[in-house]
Formats: sequence, C-alpha cells, structure tokens
Amino acid sequence: MGMPLDLYVIRHGESEANVIISAGEQGDNSLYTQDNVTVPDRSWRLTATGRKQADCIGRWLVSQQPLFDRYLVSPYVRTRETAATMALPKAKWEETRVLRERSWGEINTITKDDFKTNYARNWMFKNTDPLYWRPPAGESIADVAENRVHNLLTSLNRKSDAESVVMVSHGDLMLALMLTLEDLSDEEFMHRAASDEWKITNCTCFHYSRRDPATGRTHKRFCWEQTARPVFDGAEGRWVVKVEDWREFKRPVLSNGDLVDVVHAVDRHL
Repeated sequence: MGMPLDLYVIRHGESEANVIISAGEQGDNSLYTQDNVTVPDRSWRLTATGRKQADCIGRWLVSQQPLFDRYLVSPYVRTRETAATMALPKAKWEETRVLRERSWGEINTITKDDFKTNYARNWMFKNTDPLYWRPPAGESIADVAENRVHNLLTSLNRKSDAESVVMVSHGDLMLALMLTLEDLSDEEFMHRAASDEWKITNCTCFHYSRRDPATGRTHKRFCWEQTARPVFDGAEGRWVVKVEDWREFKRPVLSNGDLVDVVHAVDRHL
C-alpha cells in the first residue's frame, strides 16, 4: 500500500452562494431573501462565471494529464457541476461525502450583521482563532483535518498506490488538506489563512506529487506542490490558467530550543 504519485485537488467554480456572500461583504444584503437563506448548502448551482472557470481548469488538467486512475467528487451540486463541466475524458466519478464542504452550522447563509448580533462571542473567536474556531453547530478547520482528511488519506493509501487521482471539493476542505499533508504549524496556518497570496479562489487546483519535478525520482511522501488557478485576462477577454512554480515542503521537526523560541514569540497574558 502507498499514496498516489499525483493528487490534483480542485475547488468548485463560482457558485450562487459565493455571489450572495460576496455581495454581503460589500454591504449589499439584498440577496439574502427568505427563499435564499433556506437553501441547503449542498444545493447551490454554479454561475455562468463558475462554469467558465471549470471549463478553463478542465482544459488545463487535460493538457497536464489526459487520463486519471481515480476521479473523486463531493456530492454537493456545485462540485458535481464543476466536475461535469471540466469534461475530463473518460472520467468515472466516485462521489464521496468525505470531500463535502465544511459545515457552517447555524450561521450558514446569514448576513454578517445577523452573525454579529446573534452570536457575538462566537464572532469574536472567528476573528482571533480561525484554525480552531467552530461555527455554532458546525466544524472547525481542525475538525475537518482530523475527522475527514485523515480518513481520506487513509483510503487513498489503501486504494490508490502510485496512481494519479483528481478530486473536486471545496475551499475549506482544501485548507484542511494543506494543513495535514504539509504538517503546518498553527502559526504557519494562521499566516496562510490571512494572506491573499494563499487564497483558494474558485477552481484553484492544488497538484501534490511524490515525484521530484526536477529529477523525476519518487519519494515515499508528498513533498512537492504546484498551484494553478483560472484568472480572467481582460486584454484577451477570456479565462486563462496562471500556474505557479513548484515548491518543495518537508515535515518540520523541532528541537527543545525551537519549541522555546516558539513559546517566547507569544506574549504573556497575565
């Protein structure tokens, strides 16, 4: 048994819920209608933009690897629609709930003002502890990593030894996967979560590999990652894929002195 050689993980394209939330963040709550706030999170469709993003990243994937050994998809409508629109040749998709979106519990599809008013203390923790913060009746990123990502990786280890695997999932699931595969410290996760450079935009693709891109030699663990994401080229009037350089990561091991340095970087509270 062993892990896949290559793992491609794609966030779904822009969804109707993304449009509602984005408008709310700009101060426009008009889309938070009674009908919209009662839609289950699993039921949102893609927008026209989301379908273009999915088509764009799909064409790029085919250029990288025309066929995959396994095709996995979250059962939510927006991920199913993304996977279908990517149009990967001869795809045979397996739906798996382990790839579903993080649960936002009682604050799913409510305005920011309602969240602040009705869950003031929870709102405070959201801003100060994004890794361990849990929405009321929902999941934290740490929950998703420990309860679902570990199960996913165990399953891949059993069933996809040395294979190429493509998965269509959700942004926060991808954050939890990054946290787990790269053994990120709490501090490094906080840095990435707050940085626009690490933002997982719609149809962003993480390509994790056990194969050294420079030499072709394989490693026992995933050690390399390359990010690709669709961006709209205004000059060309079309969606294109921006591909970042490969980066290597290693599992961090800390000495006693390293731990002391980490502790001393935190101010005392009393």
